Amino acid sequence: MRVLICAGRHYADVQLCRRVLDAFQRLHEVQVLIHGGNQFLGAEIEDWGREIGADIVRYPANWQLHGKLAERLRNAFMLRDSRPDLVIALPGGDDTEELVALARAAGIQTLSVSDWQ
Repeated sequence: MRVLICAGRHYADVQLCRRVLDAFQRLHEVQVLIHGGNQFLGAEIEDWGREIGADIVRYPANWQLHGKLAERLRNAFMLRDSRPDLVIALPGGDDTEELVALARAAGIQTLSVSDWQ
């Protein structure tokens, strides 16, 4: 399964992130793990993906080119380009909510972290 995990730019709850990924992996095999390079969670997400043998795809925002629109543009591109089967959304702000809304509008299943608590 191709899984895109997203969170707010400043979200840093590594333990909850790992618990959510572990719980999901027990239900469905994650073959490709997609993320946007969150400065606090990106390394943990990639470590987790390597531990389970998943392919990892990172989409960092291009702040220099796009300025304040970097996350919004990256999220829309990441969703189109990566073709996830599922989006797991950890807490975030407006850009995270917009990514989830775009995924739902495209018919992609989404899970909110609140679904796992």
